[in-house]
Amino acid sequence: MNRHWPRAFGVLVLAAATGTAGAAPTYTVVPAQSSLSFIGTQQGEKFTGVIRDFDARIAFGTADLAGSRLEVAMRLKSIDSKSPDRDQAIATTDWFDVAKYPVATFRTLAIRATPTGAVGDAELTIKGHTQRLAFPFAWKAAADGGATLDARVTLDRLDFGLGTGEWADESMVGRKVEVVVHLTLAPAAPPPAAPGKPPVAKPAHP
Repeated sequence: MNRHWPRAFGVLVLAAATGTAGAAPTYTVVPAQSSLSFIGTQQGEKFTGVIRDFDARIAFGTADLAGSRLEVAMRLKSIDSKSPDRDQAIATTDWFDVAKYPVATFRTLAIRATPTGAVGDAELTIKGHTQRLAFPFAWKAAADGGATLDARVTLDRLDFGLGTGEWADESMVGRKVEVVVHLTLAPAAPPPAAPGKPPVAKPAHP
């Protein structure tokens, strides 16, 4: 991580509070219009799962990439792969070990501009395993001040210790998993203004 990042983040917060132009705007996720899903293969057949419970903290502005960030916390108990048996297996120690590692986290260490769009240099932590990855994403501003973020990235499940024992066999479950992200974002409400000081009572003159 860039050693100057904490200072840059402090500047971002100060700029947001004072309305300085160029500061990365912050956003909140619109849950009903957003999704985190993944596509895997089991015995050669594709299946799609979703993570229904997640939180995200988003700040992004092309004029302030140093102050931009993407952070997501995913509660793995909410995984729904459209198969109760598979969901039960996913929660076990062979897979996500949800009892011990209930939350997976994603965060960008830096965001950079490339000829094809923005790319986050990020860390993903699942089941106690942290991996670095490039996270290219498409950002589209909306007329109401919000935005949409779309991304696809392919992971190797074995990098995160997912699918041990007999499940490590790729003929049973494919190693490659495609993660699909679609976030509809609303502009975050500005912080409430600091209350003004009450007027000082003046003594009455006779």
